[in-house]
Amino acid sequence: MEDRAGKITNQIIDDAKAKVKLIKDDALSKAKEVEDKAKVEADKKKEQIIDQANKDAQEQKRRIIGMAQLETRKEMLAAKQEIISAVLDRLMDNLAGMDYQTYLELMEKLLFRVIERGDETIVCSSRDRQRIADSFWVKINKELVERGKKGALVVSPQTRDIAGGFIALSAGVEINCSFESLLEMKKEELESEVAAILFK
Repeated sequence: MEDRAGKITNQIIDDAKAKVKLIKDDALSKAKEVEDKAKVEADKKKEQIIDQANKDAQEQKRRIIGMAQLETRKEMLAAKQEIISAVLDRLMDNLAGMDYQTYLELMEKLLFRVIERGDETIVCSSRDRQRIADSFWVKINKELVERGKKGALVVSPQTRDIAGGFIALSAGVEINCSFESLLEMKKEELESEVAAILFK
């Protein structure tokens, strides 16, 4: 009887051990499955984080490059404007500092270039109004007659605040041949030349 009871007990214990082993194996299998799944998810998440980090880095890089390029353009533009201003200042100094005879020759060229009828009124700077002799205007009028024009230019008693050159008035129309105006007209041409040098 005891032997049979012992066998039953052993059987129960063996069954219990087998069951425990099954439960343990199943738990380990499920744990492994959960672990593998978690690893896959973690790897996926890791890839997503790396991918997003790369995208963020590229975007940051693009922004930094864009800002640097904008700053460079601003600096180039400022340099261009500075060079143009320096060139115009130098030209103005050269024009204002030319000797009297050379200045008269320049005035003569400008006058013959813009005078159309020959009876315009010429407005000068106060300096030119005082220093340019009447004989110069007589000579100009004589030359205008020889060119088929009226030869009746009149120098206005009024003056303008200009560095040099003149302003021709005719029938309400004003032709500005002051140095300031002439250099301003040259500015666009200078900008192109300076840009070609800077962006060569």
